[in-house]
Amino acid sequence: MAQTSILFIDDEEVIRTSFTRELQAEHFAVTAAADGSEAVAALRAVQFDLVITDLMMPGVDGFGVLKAAKELSPQTSVIILTGYGDMRAAIDALRLGADDFTLKPCEMEELLFRIGRCLEKRSLLQQLAAQNRQLAEEIARRQQTEALLVESENRFRLALDASSNGVWDRNLVNGEVYFGENWHRTLGYEDPREISDGQSFENLLHPEDRERVLALREAHARGETPRYEAEYRMRNKGGEWQWILSRGQAVARDAEGRALRIIGTHTDITRLKEAEAALKEARTQLEKRVRDRTAELYESNVALKVLLQKREEDKATLAEQVLANTARLIAPFLARLEQSRLSEQQQVLVDILRANINELTSPFASNFSTKLTRLTPAEIQVANLVKLGKRTKEIAAIMNLSPGTISIHRKNIRKKLELTHQKTNLQTMLSIKS
Repeated sequence: MAQTSILFIDDEEVIRTSFTRELQAEHFAVTAAADGSEAVAALRAVQFDLVITDLMMPGVDGFGVLKAAKELSPQTSVIILTGYGDMRAAIDALRLGADDFTLKPCEMEELLFRIGRCLEKRSLLQQLAAQNRQLAEEIARRQQTEALLVESENRFRLALDASSNGVWDRNLVNGEVYFGENWHRTLGYEDPREISDGQSFENLLHPEDRERVLALREAHARGETPRYEAEYRMRNKGGEWQWILSRGQAVARDAEGRALRIIGTHTDITRLKEAEAALKEARTQLEKRVRDRTAELYESNVALKVLLQKREEDKATLAEQVLANTARLIAPFLARLEQSRLSEQQQVLVDILRANINELTSPFASNFSTKLTRLTPAEIQVANLVKLGKRTKEIAAIMNLSPGTISIHRKNIRKKLELTHQKTNLQTMLSIKS
């Protein structure tokens, strides 16, 4: 079996070299690329089973690699490598056609799990495509069979007056019936005298078909249909049932339009009926397999959505933890440091430290600031007093409200800031500079 081919792209040489070596140890055929441009060139030259690419790279980034991979080979699976700060971009990549993503730094076991799931999904899609092609071929064969049957029907219409193959001639005036030699041989009889009885046709009909067939013949005899045509089962000499297609037409009628004589032919269509039944069963099985595969893919998509939702929840939890810990563990000490007597060089370093901390927490703080816009004017006033360290009774006295009303406002503030089920201190969160 051919090795699974993987194109691995990362602008960090250590990561690229390490993962390439470990993936090769897992018996994958790995091609490494240092940037997006090199990866796109490789995709134009070779078709890969799987592409693993870093999202944020100079020049052609992970989005460019994803677009090129899906344009050049839609069946190629793509896994995105991204950091916590790039989660929204990773989700955008999934919407653009990426098959999965994982966060950096990534353990090899996690990456192998993602690879296995992508390859399984790719295999299921290939099987589904093959089944669809097989179903299309079955339909085409059926249409060809139906076309041959139509052609056969046209030949039999021409044979009604001229052919002696399976001919029958029924005189409705005196009840005499003539069956050609081939009519008998179709049913396995060598001597026509074995079934020379004028009622032999009715006697050989399958009980479940008799009433319907006789009604069709009578309708044509009354002039209600332009021709007589019926499919039915007849018992052959061996006692088995054969499918017969019979066609006939009145060649003489009386003044009132009732048929005096009908001539027709019959054809053994047993094999055609068996093939039709087999084709129907095969199509039913194919449709069932397609439904089953579709259900499996749907379940996979549901699982992926659950995973993405869990990732979003983890991201929100991490953001709140980062903000709370920054305010509780770093901000007070940084403030005390600024209040001490610092040299000019020390003050520069403190300013750099504060700027870097703000840079690291700004993505989380912006989300938190958005939540603050949900507060009512009264809640904003309570929040500002809580931020200043005022207790519930003190806030009630300042705002001329009851302590119970202030408690309700505090609960609403925690709810709108999504802190209801968390132990995070409200004053700590509100003290963060958004």
